[in-house]
Amino acid sequence: MSLVFVIFHSVLSAIGCVLNSMLCHVAAWKSPTVIKTYSIITVNFAITNLTICGVNFILQMRMVPIEKTMIFVSYGPCQWLTDRTCFNLYSVLVHVYTHTIWLLLISFCYRYYVMIRSEPSKRQVELLLLIIYLPSFIQMILLFFDFTDPLILLDIQQNLVPQYNFTDLMIFGVADSTSFNAMYSIVHVAVMSTPIVLCIVVLRKKILRKMEFKGVQVNANTRSLQLQLLRALTFQAVIPGFYLIGVASYFVSRLEIYRDPFFEYLIFSAFLFVPVLTPISSFIFVTPYRKWFLKTCHWRNYRVESENYDTKEDTHETRGHTVSVR
Repeated sequence: MSLVFVIFHSVLSAIGCVLNSMLCHVAAWKSPTVIKTYSIITVNFAITNLTICGVNFILQMRMVPIEKTMIFVSYGPCQWLTDRTCFNLYSVLVHVYTHTIWLLLISFCYRYYVMIRSEPSKRQVELLLLIIYLPSFIQMILLFFDFTDPLILLDIQQNLVPQYNFTDLMIFGVADSTSFNAMYSIVHVAVMSTPIVLCIVVLRKKILRKMEFKGVQVNANTRSLQLQLLRALTFQAVIPGFYLIGVASYFVSRLEIYRDPFFEYLIFSAFLFVPVLTPISSFIFVTPYRKWFLKTCHWRNYRVESENYDTKEDTHETRGHTVSVR
């Protein structure tokens, strides 16, 4: 199973690095004026997800929750580094995962906000992104100070789950996950993801209702881009489900509901889908990004079909009712 795990994480991490690097470039330099402010969030998304994929490639962790203890086994290149380095990289990885969850919520909040008020300035968006980053940053700093000697972790493992053999493997973790530092991270990742997903579902419904509003005319291209972004966000609304799968796997192991390596491998494997699927949604649903992607990849036939579809879509939107988008 470990070989399949390594191949899976290596391939998905590499794909995620490529896609998020491309998205960062196109969002920063190729975004149309109408979504230029929103592209700041997209760039932040891409950088965060690129960090996740890069660090995950180095770590490739299996998480083994044992009562109050959390042990991580690295199967990636990190096994040739020091255990302290691996633990610090783990702290970085978890903090960007939580930041991604908040970014997804902010994406929906932004789309709803510009439908009822004027578009915020770039400075306001940047300030908001800084504020929502602070809880994740604090989480990372706190985790840095929760390092446990691997010998202590091995002793706990041999006493509580002797069927496992972690000898000669790179392990690191936290001996007491009930400490404030560790509990802050657990609550931030495992508990906050559920209400955030619920908020996203509510916001999506509110946005759809606003887009059904009739009677106000707006530029067809503007509304077309708004609709494309909405489809991307709708697709992204499904993505947090992978967080819930990882969180559920964590509690299955942590609460000793069923002890099996499959669930321990699944925790971070499920999380990894998030930074890979997020840029894919932008390249599929946001036309300027899709055209750039197809052109860059030299997929001419698909590009022509895409352009024809967009022309028909814009024509249809021009004929129909429009929505107030500010």
